Amino acid sequence: MDTKLKEHNYRLDITLAFVFYSILIVASLLVLINIYLTKISINEFQQKVLLSSKNINYMFHQKQLQTQKITKALFNGTISEDLIPNDYILKNLFKTFLIANDDFRKILYKNSTKNIACYRNFNKIDCDTTEIILPKLNLRTITKDKNQTIEIIVDLKSFFKAIPTDIFNLLVIDKQGKVLYSNFIQTNSIVDIFNKTITDKILTKNNSFITNDIYVNRLNGYKLIFIQNKKILKTQKNVATKISIVILVISLILAIPFGYFFSTPLYEFYDKLNKRVREELEKNREKEQLLMHQSKLASLGEMLGNIAHQWRHPITRLSLLVQNLKMAHSMGKVDDKFVDKFQTKALEQINYMSQTIDDFTSFFKKDKEKQNFLLEDVIEEALKLIEARLKNIEIKKEYNQNIKIFGYKTEFSQVILNILNNAIDILNERDIKKKKIFIRIENNYLEIEDNGGGVDEKIKDKIFEPYFTTKFQSQGTGIGLYMSKIIITKHFNTTLEVYNSENGAVFRIEIIKS
Repeated sequence: MDTKLKEHNYRLDITLAFVFYSILIVASLLVLINIYLTKISINEFQQKVLLSSKNINYMFHQKQLQTQKITKALFNGTISEDLIPNDYILKNLFKTFLIANDDFRKILYKNSTKNIACYRNFNKIDCDTTEIILPKLNLRTITKDKNQTIEIIVDLKSFFKAIPTDIFNLLVIDKQGKVLYSNFIQTNSIVDIFNKTITDKILTKNNSFITNDIYVNRLNGYKLIFIQNKKILKTQKNVATKISIVILVISLILAIPFGYFFSTPLYEFYDKLNKRVREELEKNREKEQLLMHQSKLASLGEMLGNIAHQWRHPITRLSLLVQNLKMAHSMGKVDDKFVDKFQTKALEQINYMSQTIDDFTSFFKKDKEKQNFLLEDVIEEALKLIEARLKNIEIKKEYNQNIKIFGYKTEFSQVILNILNNAIDILNERDIKKKKIFIRIENNYLEIEDNGGGVDEKIKDKIFEPYFTTKFQSQGTGIGLYMSKIIITKHFNTTLEVYNSENGAVFRIEIIKS
């Protein structure tokens, strides 16, 4: 039941991952497309602005030439120094001229004695002999002949209105930044529209883009400012956003069935791989359990050997007590006092043997729960168990720290016992004259060192491998150090390593305090 549930979640995870990454890819593509479209929009704006700017300049200068020709013709054909028409004739002439030319705003005639001005006021044309103050948005053509002047002022509002401005807005300013014409905002100065940095650039630069969406063009003393139409740009972005949302929704709808479809072979592959991993883990677990069982059997054999060592002396003493009893009986010396003494000594040896059994049984008894225990206590208990094997071996102890460890006490005890037995075997095998074992606890490390000459560098990396041993087959199984490594690394989450000192091999365990 649990296996099926895990497999179902596993498949769901793969499908969701596929859907998630599909949507992420689509979203990334949409972002890139939007960036690309924005760049295209900017490029299109800039190209059209440059083209419009050239066209406006051309149209402006053409209008200027046309006006100059008309002015010259009017001046030379009607007005001359020799023949000066009266005011009535000039006013009617100028009215007729303004009626024929809708985009001309004013005609001003000057000589040394009079000023005559005719100007267009909406659809009405008036003439006066005084100077008329007009908006400064104009194209001014002046023809001079000695002390006579005729000036035609062209209304450029109609001129700019005729220019297509679909993708940009247009501003016309003078040298001081005063707004003379605008097709999108009512204001007197560009200071009210732009910040200081952009304003300074507009006033100082000519015929260039000061930003991606603002272009400044100089035109006969004026400046034309082309500004990208934000409304159109916003509309384009809204359309692009809506399209992106639609694409995302469609992608989501399609990604779920496609994700399920395409995840099927991937799921089957990982399912097979998962099964193989579980099989290998099970094999390794069984192998580890087998090695653990073999290690326990080896430990049991060592325990029996140690018990035999421990019992040898009390059995010898019991044998002597029995022989003394027989001799005392033959000599008639067995009385109540002798029996009491015999009983006391015999019970001492029997109790010692019983205590030995209890010590070994307690030491090798499997812990049911993890616990906090003193490292020093474990070492002392291990030394007590192999007391018989430690004869003729000097034990030097340095306990500079009182460290508590959390875990299975018997497992850690087994590690200490394996390392100590290994050291004893090496000392005996190499027939070291003054056998010594050093046990140190300092700087959060436990070190067990012998003076047996160390581990051959060629095999130092192999001593923790299973079934590797340098002893005769009848003397070693090759699993003691391997199981010690497994216990320390897996059960205590720390390290066990070996290195050579001046004396011999040093087994070092890093201690994690509880």
